Amino acid sequence: MVDIADTPLKLDLDAEKITLLMRSALVEDASNVSERLGALFADIFVHDDNDVCITFDEDLWPEHKEPISALAVAAQLGINVDQELCLRELPFAWPGLGEHTKSTVEYTQTMLKAYADQRADKDVE
Repeated sequence: MVDIADTPLKLDLDAEKITLLMRSALVEDASNVSERLGALFADIFVHDDNDVCITFDEDLWPEHKEPISALAVAAQLGINVDQELCLRELPFAWPGLGEHTKSTVEYTQTMLKAYADQRADKDVE
């Protein structure tokens, strides 16, 4: 005789899972490479009550851009989102280059060329 227990799955939303959902939504909200980098680079802090604070770098995420998908996900989860902007050291120079393309390959090519051009300019001096 075999007993089969049909136990319903329970969603356990901890800080790591909330952060993952919020970051995924931020990437979805991004419309170019700079914003995608901003979404990936954003600090997401989940408070004890599961409310979220997202800190964007102002060079990568436009000040007036609303993260619509992230706010919708938060609403579905029943949590509040605070947004902040900051300036910090970025991983690459010229963060605005990514505003002109959706392609990370094209962005990388343009960025590498800009770095190479800068080195060529310094050799001339």
